Amino acid sequence: MIAVAGALGGLLASCTSGPDVPGTATPGTQITASVDQSPSAGTSPATDAAPSTSTYIPTPGATVPSSTSTESGSSGIRIGLVAATGSDPFGKAVTDSISTQALAAGAVLIRCDPGGDQMLSLDCARRMATQHVDGWIALQPRDPMQALCDAGPQDVPLIAIDAASVSCQTANIGADDRQAGFLVGAALGATHGMSSRCVDNTVVIITNGDAGVVSTRRVDGIKAGFESACPGSTTGALLLDAGTQDRAYDGFTRILTSLPDGANVLVAAVNDGAALGVAAAIDKARAGHLALASIGADQRARCQMLASPEWIGDAALFPDRYGEAVVPAVLDAIEGRSIPSTIYIPAAFLTATTLGSFYDIADCPVQ
Repeated sequence: MIAVAGALGGLLASCTSGPDVPGTATPGTQITASVDQSPSAGTSPATDAAPSTSTYIPTPGATVPSSTSTESGSSGIRIGLVAATGSDPFGKAVTDSISTQALAAGAVLIRCDPGGDQMLSLDCARRMATQHVDGWIALQPRDPMQALCDAGPQDVPLIAIDAASVSCQTANIGADDRQAGFLVGAALGATHGMSSRCVDNTVVIITNGDAGVVSTRRVDGIKAGFESACPGSTTGALLLDAGTQDRAYDGFTRILTSLPDGANVLVAAVNDGAALGVAAAIDKARAGHLALASIGADQRARCQMLASPEWIGDAALFPDRYGEAVVPAVLDAIEGRSIPSTIYIPAAFLTATTLGSFYDIADCPVQ
């Protein structure tokens, strides 16, 4: 009916891989695939070459290409979607992508937006239970996830997106946060050419305590990426817990005032909100002495990345392509086909030079 099992099954048969949930792939078995890239994608301005990931150890799980497409043929299949979008650009891009792919597959998508209210998430789950859905999808559900399982449809597949593991999920789909962090750290580590020695750089990592394990895994990846390009560079790294634009602006401003004007500063942020705060705090005296990279490449950050020479790039998470993996996975599960319990959307490091190959930047001010 639909060429989904072939896509996932082909990856499992060909055998490399991993957000938030440990995978259950057979030890030693890895599934590889990558996001479609232009020849120059992933390059770093400092090295004109993609950051090396040769020392990156992937998290167990299956990585599927975001070019996976669905074929029309699922007419009548009912898929529930519980997703808070609102002003969150990531959530909106994910849900728009799911809607597009469900339509292409001919499935009926039943949506419920709980906003940021946890209790409304349970109401949405109860609604799905009354809508006779054949399978359902929950985007970034928060505690109590088990209550969501109890309230939602029973004995049908659940695909959780960027969520903690729960008993009723069939699979969890999201970003490999360690890999995304590694790409950022490796790219920044490669810019140590600003200084004669790696140790001459001040490394600042902007974390987000509110994001819990997601932030922790991204920071772990960032440190590993730094170390792969510049051994010993994270020994004295400064950690700033400031996951929002305002908090990052205030905190990073204080850090800058404590450093000499000529200090070389490498800044890695776990999300684009924090990166925007850092970019706003950079003064002209720091030109040529500061490099910034982040995780996300979301709509808020793209134009600013083009406008700020110090912003060398982002590890893009491609929320606009999630539907190309999520919808095939839920349809396969509904049809009784086996799917990996943990599925990752591969990230790619994008720069100001390569950003336009992936996203429309025509509306960004001409630089």
